[in-house]
Amino acid sequence: MIDRGIVAMLSELAIERDLKKEFVLETLKESIITAARKEYGLEEDLECEISEASGKITLFRIKKVVKKVEDPYKEISLSEARRFKPTIEAGATFKEELPIERFGRNAITVVKNTLIQKIKTNEKEILYEKYKTKVGELVSGTVSRIYSTGAYIKIGNTEAFLSREEQIPEEKLRKGSPIKAIIKEVTERPKEGDEERVRIKGPVVYLTRIDPDFVTQLLEFEIPEILHSEVNIKGIARNPGQRTKIAVYSTNEKIDAVGSCVGHRGNRIQSIVRELAGERVDVVRWKKDKAKYAAEALSPVEVVEAEMLDSKKVLCIVPDDELTGAIGKVGENVSLAVALTGLDIEIKGRSEYHKNKESNRRKKIKVGKLSISSHIKKLLKDAGYKNAQDIMSHSKEELMEAKGLGSKSVDKIYTAIHKVMSSDQTNA
Repeated sequence: MIDRGIVAMLSELAIERDLKKEFVLETLKESIITAARKEYGLEEDLECEISEASGKITLFRIKKVVKKVEDPYKEISLSEARRFKPTIEAGATFKEELPIERFGRNAITVVKNTLIQKIKTNEKEILYEKYKTKVGELVSGTVSRIYSTGAYIKIGNTEAFLSREEQIPEEKLRKGSPIKAIIKEVTERPKEGDEERVRIKGPVVYLTRIDPDFVTQLLEFEIPEILHSEVNIKGIARNPGQRTKIAVYSTNEKIDAVGSCVGHRGNRIQSIVRELAGERVDVVRWKKDKAKYAAEALSPVEVVEAEMLDSKKVLCIVPDDELTGAIGKVGENVSLAVALTGLDIEIKGRSEYHKNKESNRRKKIKVGKLSISSHIKKLLKDAGYKNAQDIMSHSKEELMEAKGLGSKSVDKIYTAIHKVMSSDQTNA
């Protein structure tokens, strides 16, 4: 016979597998009726009742009370019905309790198989509905299986798929290790082309660890100030497996946005770096001023000066010995800073910058503006010298090669140029 303790067991099953208790009980009723029809006949109209309180399972044969029986499977005569219920009238429904003790092993197997199949079908529907609303969310799990095409991650009772392409480059996953990821996509079955590499029947939860938002959510998970909106994430740029830049801003003047993210001795950011398999994370301070924001974005390199060349382009000046670091390996640092700020960032070393700046200032000083005689001015122009830069880019000896220019004349030219340059600096 069917064990009535099965009701309690199914209630636990509903909780364990996140199934609605009503669905599990209705499925059990249907399973019992399916098995009962094999015992009592397919034509019978049967009904099952289950008491959650007592766990009692009751099976009924349902017939309509009539004066003259035409279908013995569906009807019962009034006289016969009154033997059991003297007050019953024609047209009423007669419920005859049937002993479920008559069920043999085969019938019980039918109940179990039907029940299991329906629960599996429902679980797939629940899994799909549950996770499709969680796309974009951070989840924690355990690495359960690893293949060359990807890894399977156990999330609760669900096994999700993390493809090789969505893993952080060069990271080595280990079976049984804890792992975090973002739900990228949920499909009712493996995507087209994934049938062979994704060994999951039914809904597939696809994960990713390379999305920039993965780092954002790790920060939100690890840092209370971000969770409580005291520190806001203003932007992120990522090269998975190599480097990430993230800009933060404090809404509370008493809280240091960067310090909150980095933590004491870097303990907070290091926990995130470990989750990212060693990927470098630069936390930079967001600035409303575009030039200052670009300077921050090149962190950890010190920018000594930054100026906007137009609305979208900024020039950043760095110490000569930090020029290589500012650009980064294969241009990585500056390219991430560009992606983070949305600005075109040009980088120059301090020496080169000042040299070019000096050159541009000299170009603006025309020969005609110099405090020298008109005769010397004419000699310079005849020799092809148009401005102070043309003059200063040549040695004294080269200048003296010009017809009519001697040592004293050249000295007067130098003095005149320095006078104008000094005057410009004073006015500046």
